[in-house]
Amino acid sequence: MSVTEQNGVNEGSVAASRTGCWIFLLGLGLFSVGVYGLSQDILWIAQPFYAFAWWGYIFVLDGFCAMARGSSILTTRRRHFWPMLIWSISFWYLFEVLNLRYQNWYYVGAFQNIYIGYVFSWFAFGTVLIGMFETYEAVCVLGFWKNWRGTPRVYPPWVSYAWQGLGVTMATLSVVFPTYLAPLIWGSLTFMVDPWNYRNGRRSLLKDLERRDWGTVARVMLGGLICGAVWESMNFFAPQKWIYTVRGLENFKLFEMPLLGFLGFPALALDGMAFYAVLSYHYLGNESWENPKDLGQTLARTPSPPISRFWRTVPLQLAFWAITILCMKQVNTGSFRMDLTDLPALPSGLVSQLEDQGISRPRHLLLQSKTEQGLQDLQTTLAIPEPQLELILNEAELYSYKGIGSIHGPMLQSIGIIRVEQLENEDPSELHQRLIDYCESADLNPPRLDMVRVWVLAARNRGIVMRAESSEE
Repeated sequence: MSVTEQNGVNEGSVAASRTGCWIFLLGLGLFSVGVYGLSQDILWIAQPFYAFAWWGYIFVLDGFCAMARGSSILTTRRRHFWPMLIWSISFWYLFEVLNLRYQNWYYVGAFQNIYIGYVFSWFAFGTVLIGMFETYEAVCVLGFWKNWRGTPRVYPPWVSYAWQGLGVTMATLSVVFPTYLAPLIWGSLTFMVDPWNYRNGRRSLLKDLERRDWGTVARVMLGGLICGAVWESMNFFAPQKWIYTVRGLENFKLFEMPLLGFLGFPALALDGMAFYAVLSYHYLGNESWENPKDLGQTLARTPSPPISRFWRTVPLQLAFWAITILCMKQVNTGSFRMDLTDLPALPSGLVSQLEDQGISRPRHLLLQSKTEQGLQDLQTTLAIPEPQLELILNEAELYSYKGIGSIHGPMLQSIGIIRVEQLENEDPSELHQRLIDYCESADLNPPRLDMVRVWVLAARNRGIVMRAESSEE
């Protein structure tokens, strides 16, 4: 490299480092706004909390990488940003389509307005790939397993085909036997797609294994695991979130995720790498998004197609997203965002009094009641007997708990469950049957058994760790 070229690289690195500082501060600010808005239940922040928190997390990591070595996705590899974001949404919706079969997770507190929910999903699911990739790059910057390598060898041709056969088998078993084998879907995409990348000169994890570059594979998986931990910790406290109901793994949870389910996040990171490599080959000239320092493979660049080729795929993806979110709303949405008017115990006249005090949602009402002074202020504002206020607060807590919501909350009340504490002594199967019997007489759709199990088991074990009694195992 000539002196001029070297100076150009140095100047670019310095500029990226400076930009990275601003990106880091932006991320820190977004994350802080999200946490503050959630703690105060500010509607426009608390409801889409995930977007504030996760994009803040992404910007913090990108800024860190840029400051540490003068390069990052958002500073020196920006051409990957929009493809990464848009393909991320499609990537995640592939799993949402499969979850219509698995029903291993569902969403609560969702936007009632389908159009707002559709747009919010872009900000939420657009973070999946870039979140994992930024975490992986940060792990690389920190130097984890930098020299963990063995003696390279060349795999015989049958190895890549055997991997694909394994991937197809895993995916097929997960779809045919979803009750207990659905978790096999995580990682199956890697086994199916990565050998194809390997044989066609694309960025390939199988190539890393062939080169005995154990460190790269380990860093990808660690990045996925860290992402999973951050995702789930943010998700647990959010009003709009997902809840996992993986049959057989529900009895020991950290946040809303079965503890063993965290093993799916390293596999998801591998899936994301394989998925992006295919699309990068076709739309970005086989260019990896990774920093060259982290990429041990030499990729043969292909003629880079015009960017319009990528953008022409967007309308089809938009249609795919719209169809998927409509199906999700019908099958895997447990509840929607609530207002005070969704509480039957709260007369309409009292709603307006509370709104005059800045209290417009059940979560805000519960937040106000957490302190003795707040409870006294509510009593003064509403001027109602203490038993009536207690009834209203019990209803707000029941409807808000684990996303029971304004659809399933009245069902529980109709069979005598008026407080969260009562769920502790219920048997999930028996409670579900009582709900079915009631809903048949009232011509309503009952909640799923897996949702009822979430309510009961969580009521017995409040907190970030949920451990069921042996009788529930």
